[in-house]
Amino acid sequence: MQVGTVLFIIAVPLLNKIGYHGVNGTFYSLSIGELNIVDPALALQTILLTKSIYLPLILAIVLPILLAMFLGKVFCSWMCPYNFLAEFTEKFRKLIKPVEKQKNTNPSPQYYWIIFGIILVLLMITGIPVITLISMPGLITSQIADGILYNVVGIEILLIALLLILEVFVAPRFWCKYACPVGATLSLVKTKYALKIKYSAKSCAECKEIKENPCNQVCPLQLNPKSVKIYPYCNNCFECITTCNDVGCRALKITFQPLKTNKP
Repeated sequence: MQVGTVLFIIAVPLLNKIGYHGVNGTFYSLSIGELNIVDPALALQTILLTKSIYLPLILAIVLPILLAMFLGKVFCSWMCPYNFLAEFTEKFRKLIKPVEKQKNTNPSPQYYWIIFGIILVLLMITGIPVITLISMPGLITSQIADGILYNVVGIEILLIALLLILEVFVAPRFWCKYACPVGATLSLVKTKYALKIKYSAKSCAECKEIKENPCNQVCPLQLNPKSVKIYPYCNNCFECITTCNDVGCRALKITFQPLKTNKP
């Protein structure tokens, strides 16, 4: 899915360059024929800055909003080009720190929403389109488009590079976990019936041969998937479920049902 997404965002400007304009745009705003799709975070920013609501803008966010309402932040894990790059930095980090063991914790959701709130307050006070300037999906796709169409790249590429370097040497996956306004906006519309991870303590207890927590060690965001408190941080990549199944435990599953409080 991620490779297909990357090929798509490369193909769009290539098609535009040879004269085909049935598909236009970036992950800020994309048009496919008569269908217009806008990043919900960008739409929220526009509403806050203009203090107006435009029907065409609302219609353009319906598809990504519906996706987030029922599937959670799957865009972040399955389609976001920054996540695609961050997976490579994660592999590089493991090469230079092969014995590093993850300390998986589920931070309080308050930290997540405080950071997002600061971003929103900042853009309203200053009038600066902050989300546009720090939206990694939008920045990456626009840089690719500019490089293909105009043979130039902007200084924004330095921000992308800086974040990836910090993820290698300082704080792995910190941007996706704490600071991304795109993921936070998608989390705002997630319903209690959205696709999520469900943990069975009974099934886990039956895996007596497994001494460690392999599902913890594969979580890109260093969360503990055995707790219901993984949201709003979890982006539903389901790496933990795959690993759990691979070792024969099957204590983690995906469900649309509301979760009850459980003990990890």
